Amino acid sequence: MLTYNGSTCPHFGDCGGCRWQDVPYAEQLRRKEEALRVLFAEVGVEAGLILPILGSPVPFGYRNKMEFTAVPDPGDGLRIGLHRRGRFDEVVNIAECWLPQPLANHLLEFVRERARSHRLRAYDYQSHAGFLRNVVFRYAAPPEQWMVLLVTTTPSHPEECAFLEELATELPKAFPTVCTVGHVVNDTWSPISYGQLRILAGDGVLEQPIGGFRFRISPFAFFQVNWAQLERFFGRIVELAEPKAEDIAWDLYCGTGSIALFVARHVRYVCGVELIEAAVEDARANAALNGVENVSWLVADLHQAPARALLETLPEPSLILVDPPRAGIHWRLLQFLCEHPAERLVYVSCNPATQARDLRQLLKVYRLECLQPVDLFPQTPHVECIALLRRR
Repeated sequence: MLTYNGSTCPHFGDCGGCRWQDVPYAEQLRRKEEALRVLFAEVGVEAGLILPILGSPVPFGYRNKMEFTAVPDPGDGLRIGLHRRGRFDEVVNIAECWLPQPLANHLLEFVRERARSHRLRAYDYQSHAGFLRNVVFRYAAPPEQWMVLLVTTTPSHPEECAFLEELATELPKAFPTVCTVGHVVNDTWSPISYGQLRILAGDGVLEQPIGGFRFRISPFAFFQVNWAQLERFFGRIVELAEPKAEDIAWDLYCGTGSIALFVARHVRYVCGVELIEAAVEDARANAALNGVENVSWLVADLHQAPARALLETLPEPSLILVDPPRAGIHWRLLQFLCEHPAERLVYVSCNPATQARDLRQLLKVYRLECLQPVDLFPQTPHVECIALLRRR
């Protein structure tokens, strides 16, 4: 069981990672419900259609992925931490973060110590010079597994190569649950933690068991961040979808196939569509790992015109599942969904504001049955929301 000293972490107020640590958790949930009632009232949704929010089983230590940024520091050489609240150009040197499991703090200090001992230069986003950019931790359990990704520019000095070699050897020795150490090269001006990947130690994947399934998580794969809420979250999606043995289902923006696989064991067939090829490779691997054969996967950009023609070649669905990014459903896909309504549509959203915007269109052909808020992001104002719609 996680325990923390005090009511807020030592960085609260300066760090932008959390905004509500000073708010009791029950009050956080009440505020999220109220914000949803106000937001969806603007599109004509009755308050009674919004179900009670599903709170997180743990309000701290819930994140299975954390990304820390390195910046130059005139005194200490470099800082590694999270962005200062309201600032994109400043970073708080994090000693103790309460969002991931506690081991993440020890891993971060280990990396910071080794970076300073090798006199590494952190990347400067003004001069676009320097080496170390980000440190990313991913976590899965049981059993406990950690992945450490070191994001840098291309190494050009012996000390930079020595740093990578040392961490590849010493991290798994010092922390036996670290099963993968990876090096990601990003030479662009963008702050993203993606790029050319080289696995320095381990097999490059984590495995997360959920609800009788095993999910393979590769370094760049999207996966829901709240490990403690995963089984209930996916289970609730399946409950609301009311899958039937004769259903043909589409899972749009399917990612690594988690929702599709949970639904597949209840329906005749599922087709998942996703833009990122590496995610589709993970989806195929996850289906094979779990012996699920009534699924197929397509790589396609749902935001581009050719996707319409592709969707029209697929078997007509009675159930559509859609889990778009924060920007919501692209207008082209939204138009298609309104012109080709399925019997049921389940819309999973990490941004209720864009979900409400999209409902303005969808409610012309669908009837909203209910909205189910799920708290995947304690200590923040963010909330996940599942909408069940039925064709009029």
